[in-house]
Amino acid sequence: MNGNHRRPSRRQAARQVLGGILRSLRQHWAQATFSLLAAFAIWFVVQDVENPRVSVTFPEEGQPPSIVVTAENAGPYIVRENYSVRVVAEGRADDLAALTPADFEARVDVRGMQPGVEELRQVRVTSRRPGVRVLQVIPSQVRITLVEPATRELPVTIRRSGQLPAGFREDEAATTVEPAVVKITGLPERVQAVQSVDLDVNLSGVKDQAYVVTGELVARSATGTVETVTISPPRATATIRIGQAFVQRTLPVIADISGAPATGYRIASITIDPPAVTVSGERSVVNELTALSTEKIDVTGARAELRLVRNLVAVPNLSVERRSVTVVVKFEPIDVAATLTVAPELQNLPAGFARDPSRPLAVEVRVTGPADLVAVLKPSDIKAVVSLAGATAGTAAYPVTVTGPSGLKLEAPATVTVSLIQVLP
Repeated sequence: MNGNHRRPSRRQAARQVLGGILRSLRQHWAQATFSLLAAFAIWFVVQDVENPRVSVTFPEEGQPPSIVVTAENAGPYIVRENYSVRVVAEGRADDLAALTPADFEARVDVRGMQPGVEELRQVRVTSRRPGVRVLQVIPSQVRITLVEPATRELPVTIRRSGQLPAGFREDEAATTVEPAVVKITGLPERVQAVQSVDLDVNLSGVKDQAYVVTGELVARSATGTVETVTISPPRATATIRIGQAFVQRTLPVIADISGAPATGYRIASITIDPPAVTVSGERSVVNELTALSTEKIDVTGARAELRLVRNLVAVPNLSVERRSVTVVVKFEPIDVAATLTVAPELQNLPAGFARDPSRPLAVEVRVTGPADLVAVLKPSDIKAVVSLAGATAGTAAYPVTVTGPSGLKLEAPATVTVSLIQVLP
């Protein structure tokens, strides 16, 4: 190998490759251009076969014209009549399949016209949809009359529909609408016919405390017919204040007791079934209540249990889940206390002994129980027994036992002092 031969650098190699590509392009550019043109030609042929260009009438015959004509250069005037036209449009079948009036813009130039003078003017319609071209306007001319518009200011009215849920109502005094007043402009007879400018609001199912609705304003006549006028501004926002007109609460039930039980008795307990009842009504009425009351229950002279069904006292403008409850009143005797002095009975006295008569013998018994029983109790109704078994001469303490009528509690000393003396046989 020749030692003077050098290998080309990477930059030189890249230049050589690029130069070869450019020479190839210069030599074959005609073929490349031809191929590209041929491809486009084939694509257009396919399009013409599979999606050919056709023409249609829109809207089709039998349907009313729906492409609204807008007047240009009318200045301070308006057109007395509104016109709509139809067109014959050309385009691919796919593009024409779903045409709408919004795909076209129809205009008529009224420059130079005098108000009140009718003139025949040409209508120009352009397509807003790419690939669709307008071939013909039907009709191509319309008769135009300009008039001076009338103007009025009217308050915005909220036109309500639907029903609020049960228990809710609107505070109309707090409801607002913005703007409160709008300007209407249009043909004098139509402006004059407008009775109200309405913001339509559906309140079905609304529970929001502040329900905000924004919408288009509608001008209506006294009969409710929509009048075609220009409203400025065209939209309004209403803030409707809604609150619960009716609320529910569960309130306790209280028995209204009158009279007094029998002497020596008192009310032990009062049970009400159910103990609480759910009510509903105006918030102001319900919020003032703390409880529901039964009709009066007279317990005069009662000592035995009373079981009664009593109605609840009605409250105006209030609904209750039930009208009556069951009331059970129980009584118990009132315990009082008294102390009685009882002469005890001596038992098991040993032979040869006797009680010293010079020493008094008595037992103090404290009696607790119902007042009616204690009030009629006599010392003779209580028996005190002292056992002297194993007693000896002299003074000593001996156990005492007391008994009395049932229902009473008896308390006495555990022992009593007894003095015994010997006696001759």
